[in-house]
Amino acid sequence: IMATKIEAINAFRPRIILGKAASEERYMELITQRTTLSPGVVRNVQESELETLLGLLQEGRPVHTGIAIYTPSITLEGDIEIKVRLSQRLLNDMNVFSNFQGEIFNANNIGKTSDELITEWNNLHPTNQVE
Repeated sequence: IMATKIEAINAFRPRIILGKAASEERYMELITQRTTLSPGVVRNVQESELETLLGLLQEGRPVHTGIAIYTPSITLEGDIEIKVRLSQRLLNDMNVFSNFQGEIFNANNIGKTSDELITEWNNLHPTNQVE
């Protein structure tokens, strides 16, 4: 039996251990705590934002929201999709490693190359080497 590169890399690559997903109610609760808005007003604003975003996308227009850029797209089969590119601020703030409070599996492998992960696999699996 011969292991694949993908198998070896997936076994040892760093991964974020995801917690339980935050519910819409919890999201709304946190927003209301950070503003002077009531939960009902926050829901109305969110619904208005969704309807406005959809309307602009249906006009074939990319939409910059401050959180992301939403762009309508179409597949070869004719299915309309929405591409999302997150704001640089959100990406930059997430990548301040000292601010991350989640748990990372295989954190000791951060910064290692694919070849180093394959070597680690081969050292631990002498009968199932990646060639």
